[in-house]
Amino acid sequence: MYSSFQDHKTKTTHRHFPSTGTFADLLVRHVREHGGDAPSIYSAARIDRRTYSSIVSHPFRPVSKRTAVQFAIALRLKRTDADTLLRAAGFALSPAIPEDILFAEAIAEGTGNLQVVSERLYEQGMKTIT
Repeated sequence: MYSSFQDHKTKTTHRHFPSTGTFADLLVRHVREHGGDAPSIYSAARIDRRTYSSIVSHPFRPVSKRTAVQFAIALRLKRTDADTLLRAAGFALSPAIPEDILFAEAIAEGTGNLQVVSERLYEQGMKTIT
């Protein structure tokens, strides 16, 4: 048995989050590895400052799949890192979902250009990235 709640809390992990941390933890880590310039990253991801601040200030704040994908593309993450980031948010890309196929292609290309992704979504009649 644990001697206190704090001991229990530090020795267990939340079942919904990988051992690598929360989405916010991974996001901050990737931003630092990318050069530490958060404003350029959240701007490239087409996420406003207020939303970015809310995500990093509240580690268990839920994010949408699109938000997670937008950060993965803007950060130019490799597919394995992008999958880890998405998994931390509770999502995965599926080869059965046309939108996810486009997202996977954009991640593989590694350009970080969400305008191109948005144009491809539009061409396929899907909701664009605003």
